[in-house]
Amino acid sequence: MITEKSTMTCEEKPKRRRILIISGEECVLNEIKNSQNVSLCQSLILETDDDDMEISYSQINQLSSQLKKTKNITLICVICGAPALGYNFDAISCESCKSFFRRNALKNSSLECPRQGLCEITFDSRRRCSACRLTKCFKSGMRCDRLVMAEQKANERLKKEENLNMNLNTNFIVHNELVSSPKSNLFILSNYRQQTSSKTQQGLLSPEDLQRIEYIQFLYQKRIELARDGLPWNPSTHAMTFLQKLNSHSVPLIRLLTFFKQIPEFNELDVDDKVTLIKFNLLPLLCINCTLSYKIETDQIVETDSDVPWDSSIIQEVYGYDGYLQMRKIFESFVYIAQYDQRIIQLILITLILTKGFSTGDGELEPILNDGMAVYRAQNYYIELLWKYIETVHGPEKVIHVWRKVITHFITWQTLHKKLRDNVERNLLLSDKSELLPLMKSLFHIS
Repeated sequence: MITEKSTMTCEEKPKRRRILIISGEECVLNEIKNSQNVSLCQSLILETDDDDMEISYSQINQLSSQLKKTKNITLICVICGAPALGYNFDAISCESCKSFFRRNALKNSSLECPRQGLCEITFDSRRRCSACRLTKCFKSGMRCDRLVMAEQKANERLKKEENLNMNLNTNFIVHNELVSSPKSNLFILSNYRQQTSSKTQQGLLSPEDLQRIEYIQFLYQKRIELARDGLPWNPSTHAMTFLQKLNSHSVPLIRLLTFFKQIPEFNELDVDDKVTLIKFNLLPLLCINCTLSYKIETDQIVETDSDVPWDSSIIQEVYGYDGYLQMRKIFESFVYIAQYDQRIIQLILITLILTKGFSTGDGELEPILNDGMAVYRAQNYYIELLWKYIETVHGPEKVIHVWRKVITHFITWQTLHKKLRDNVERNLLLSDKSELLPLMKSLFHIS
């Protein structure tokens, strides 16, 4: 392939031709090899048995393989002759000439040559005359409009980052601290105080982090729609018996599982590892997940308007009155966090589903993960994202306090969940387990 370029100024459009020459004449090939910038010219030889020049599939594969091998050919800067990495502003150039053109392309009229434009531009002399170097940039095909396009993209990227920072300032930072209630030692909201934009920009969250957090919130909202078909239990049906109320747990569990399946880091894990994490971690997360759907005004849990609301009677029927009272206390601890900022709970859910050994109990032994490091890396990413989010929103002086409270609630819930699970298993001994949904059997490790 040969590229020819005409001389152009800043206002002219380039005329570049790419010519593919297929020839068996050695004189033609020699002429090409003697051209300037020979590194761009490639000769690939395919042998044939007759004059019809029929090429077999094996020869085509050979051609493809040779083309791939030629990608690493060293390019030469058309301005100064230094090694180049590729096209910059529509000409093959080195990083030095690329930067030079970016700085000076719009200063063409202000640059003058002391030798009437007769300077030779080479690797050694390229810094001696800016006027001649810029002229050679234009003659070699560099374009001002490419420079303008690059500047526009940079400005658009800057505006995008500013918009993300504004989004953080207006949507994420609603209150600037969490404090403990002297009455219940639970999270409550402090009075609103607006954060300054400078403090926001100094936060640990990158634009990519902000996009990921917003994306997670979108995925969580999308879970109900994606899990609408094929639910094992009709959420609009009133559960009457113990088994029916236990089976009704399958609806929020399926929706929560749908949320996790949308998370890239979780979805890319080993298949068996995902099954293990779901089987041992999904059920303990139900209580934390329900805090995002809890309505303080009615004291009910409602994920969508078409669902039959959960109230205290369902919890008492499944877990017993004493279990309900203990669950209520820890549930309210997470409710205060959820009412303050649902994003914290959403990130907590992802972090905990990726936790090996989160569920406690004396039942089925939890298998060893096939790729524990992949699970660890995924969990570590979301732990770091959660930490950065809390520190950015609440400030570095509060992040440790908030984190300690969250960890304390986790440990308390682990211990309580084992007791509640034992109570459910005792009730199951008095019931016909055949009516229990397969999902619930799996999560309770009932064969």
